[in-house]
Amino acid sequence: MRNRRTFLLLLAAILAVAAVLVNLRPREPLKTIDLVPVVVASQDIGPYSIISSGQVTLGSTKIPETLAADYYKEPDEVVGFMTTRFIKAGQQVSLEDAKPIEKVRYVEDMKLEIVSFPAIFSEMVAGQVKPGHKINVYGYEPETGKDRPGEAILVASNVWVVDVRTATGEEVEEEAEQTQQEVGGLFTAPGVGGFSQPASVVAVAASPEVVQDIIYAFGAKGYEAWVTLAPSPENIPPVATLATPTPQPQETPAAIEPRPASLVGAIYMSDRDGGPKVDVFPNNTSVVWAIVNLQYSPDGPVAIRIAVHDQGGTLVFEGDFTHPRSGQESYLIVPVKAFTPDTAYETTLYVGDKSFSVEWELSGNSILPKTGGDPSVTEDEGSSGD
Repeated sequence: MRNRRTFLLLLAAILAVAAVLVNLRPREPLKTIDLVPVVVASQDIGPYSIISSGQVTLGSTKIPETLAADYYKEPDEVVGFMTTRFIKAGQQVSLEDAKPIEKVRYVEDMKLEIVSFPAIFSEMVAGQVKPGHKINVYGYEPETGKDRPGEAILVASNVWVVDVRTATGEEVEEEAEQTQQEVGGLFTAPGVGGFSQPASVVAVAASPEVVQDIIYAFGAKGYEAWVTLAPSPENIPPVATLATPTPQPQETPAAIEPRPASLVGAIYMSDRDGGPKVDVFPNNTSVVWAIVNLQYSPDGPVAIRIAVHDQGGTLVFEGDFTHPRSGQESYLIVPVKAFTPDTAYETTLYVGDKSFSVEWELSGNSILPKTGGDPSVTEDEGSSGD
């Protein structure tokens, strides 16, 4: 019993000494959390915008340094970068919110337009086209018969490739060495289940004029694309002219042949669509309406022409219209130049070999009628037929 008590006392003494020694050991100081300011927007910044120095500043609110790793810490770091989203004034600017221009739109040069187009794997230099290459882009149409013998044209030359993708939008990568030996080292992208997808979409940077030619060739004309690695510029043949033709205005025939066999017509002027007859308009009038009433058979659309001359005989308006059916229709008259105050005008309606006219004028500060007026038209109301 005494031996047991002695043992316990000795054990307690040893534990007490150990506790004292542990407390006397130097302690490591607790790590403090450093707070740092980050860049914030000083005003609203729209997406796809290049940030200027006046749009960002150092925020007054600090955040833990561990979190600040995802944000810009100096305003100069973000100046000249492009935003990827709308940044509201006061919001912190993260590394994902603003990036170098080429990371957002492939190239830094804002004068270049980015466009993509599809091409068959075997018609893209065996799928070896890569970003950074300069390529020639040809458009071709296979032969489909005697009437369509097929053709090939150079659509764009020495164009800068900025991206190459598979048909599913995946980035094209070179496969591992073993796979390259199996498939001949083709430029492919990983696919589902260990299979590979070939490159089939090319993105290029070019001037808007060249981009228009590419879209016109492969979109409007329906050509297929064939891509080659471009030779030196002096060895490139001329590019085909593919600009979309601009429709040329057609001359109005001197006389419009009447369609109806019988025709009775009249015309008057108004200040509104389908409005009452007005003979005197205020001097500040900028547009007027010609109200045309034609009764003819057989019913159907008929071509008409309306011309307006001032009191000196100068033509101030001329336009061709289609009167849709027998009855009354309104036609807006917008002069080439503004109407002249205190001036008389004559409007003439031409229908085939017949004409109908009405005289009206601009004068003073006349007040146009709000209501009233007989919308029916007869020749003794200011219209006359020849």
